[in-house]
Amino acid sequence: MQNRTKNAVVTLVVGLTLNIMLGVAKLVTGIYAASASVMSDAFNNLSDAAVSLVTIIATFLAARGADHDHPFGHGRYEYIATFVLGAVIVAVGAEVFVTGFKRAITPVDTEFGIAVLSTLGAAIAVKAFMGVFYTVHGKRLGSDTIKAAAVDSFSDAAVTTVVLACAVIERYCAVNIDGYASIAVALVIIVFAVRILKSTVSRLLGERPDPELTVTVTELIRQEHEVLSVHDLIINDYGSSIKIAEADAVFAADLPFTTVHAVCDRIERNVYDKTGVRLSLHADPFVTDDERHEKIRLGIDGALAAFGATCHDIIIDDECAVVSLDVKIDGSLPENEISAQAEAQVRAVVPTYAVKIHIDYI
Repeated sequence: MQNRTKNAVVTLVVGLTLNIMLGVAKLVTGIYAASASVMSDAFNNLSDAAVSLVTIIATFLAARGADHDHPFGHGRYEYIATFVLGAVIVAVGAEVFVTGFKRAITPVDTEFGIAVLSTLGAAIAVKAFMGVFYTVHGKRLGSDTIKAAAVDSFSDAAVTTVVLACAVIERYCAVNIDGYASIAVALVIIVFAVRILKSTVSRLLGERPDPELTVTVTELIRQEHEVLSVHDLIINDYGSSIKIAEADAVFAADLPFTTVHAVCDRIERNVYDKTGVRLSLHADPFVTDDERHEKIRLGIDGALAAFGATCHDIIIDDECAVVSLDVKIDGSLPENEISAQAEAQVRAVVPTYAVKIHIDYI
């Protein structure tokens, strides 16, 4: 954790320094050239610098360990910082749009000399370098904030390229498009910011985990020969380095409790060692000598195979004459049709029993 935090902070400090240098250089250049588009691009870089500073603080906060009030640590500070980044960029984009709109209505003569064009060209190169720099370190550190900064840097390089192209056109074609270029910059900034906000809100609300991580954890559980199947795997995200999971593993009902407990402990330790995920495993008993249960399971699996759905937790309650089960489906599948197919398979085996089906999207 300490090494990750240190490397993340060093990466962000490099970005902070470069953004300040670029922002100041563009601001001076924009004032000299009386260009709204160049000054807008400068404010974009300075806002990135401010966000980098906030992110550095958030990275330190996210590295704090668990405490009494926050038993899952403080990793989500990083997501909050990303949200702040998006909100600030939206505000900057709105201001840039207003400035560009005013300049488009009332054009002002600009002075795009060789020094201005050279500054913009150098800025493009620096921003492209920062994009690569952030990408490499974001992947290595598993930091969504740094990955977002990488996308922002590539976006800034593209924006500055547009500004440079407009500057060249104004210089050599005597066409005043500075205000329109500023509006284009603003739209790019706002679209990027909205994407950041949408992604961050989704993470904070709780979204499906990384499919690759899900497959890895599932395979590690299934490695134990006592485990018959796995279902209801839930991975809760408390930050880039803190993930807590729970899952149901099916064991033969006649296995000794001590054996099942030992296997669950072994699986939990192995998953943590291999993935860093803290897993809590729930054991489901499976009665292997109930012919009705097997017929129902095979019938439902066969009927639902075409839909890509599966069933689990089939419970036959003879006292209440009820069969209950969970059916796992994707959100795009026809829920009513799948439920009808599963119920038909149950009634084919126990026609007088009531059927309770719970649709499971996890």
